[in-house]
Amino acid sequence: MSGISFKIDEGDTFDVINPEGEQIADLVAFTQADDDEKFSQSYTRYLSSLRVSAGDSLYTTEGNPILTILKDDCGVHDLLYAPCNEWLLDQDRYAGDAPGGCRENLWLSLKPKGFDEADIPDTLNIFQKSTVSEQKFMNVHRSPAEPGDTVTFEADQDAIIAVSSCSAASESNGDELTGIDVVVPDDSTVHEASVLD
Repeated sequence: MSGISFKIDEGDTFDVINPEGEQIADLVAFTQADDDEKFSQSYTRYLSSLRVSAGDSLYTTEGNPILTILKDDCGVHDLLYAPCNEWLLDQDRYAGDAPGGCRENLWLSLKPKGFDEADIPDTLNIFQKSTVSEQKFMNVHRSPAEPGDTVTFEADQDAIIAVSSCSAASESNGDELTGIDVVVPDDSTVHEASVLD
């Protein structure tokens, strides 16, 4: 139930790690040159794949690659769902009464860099298993991530990254909400924030 943000230079890598398994993480990315250019779910689906994994790139609103997945232990991620937020977590399908979700945590971690909440795009939902049934309904299932599963990303250009540990208390995150580890380049400044603070 928190998020971090950091800058990364072209060619550098970072890892998103699921230390206990079954925990979803949400990721957004912005170009350092123009923070109006950011990760796009829809253009990534169009230019890469609906099911991204090792070797696939994430694309921006301008159709440029921003991150490439170098290594992927889990191989299951979602490009359909928006990040959870305060009003979504109030729905009956979620337990608990969190004051906000991934959208708020991503924004709070990016706020020191001048971002507004409206700047947060739909996310890459790392370790999230979702399916479409009857060509009509989207469904989220328990994350298949095993303890220690890691996804390694390489920056295709200078970027600003934010990652949150999902706040939706539901079967999709296993039996309980746990943490996500992010390993960033040594010279990175990390901003951490949580709606719980």
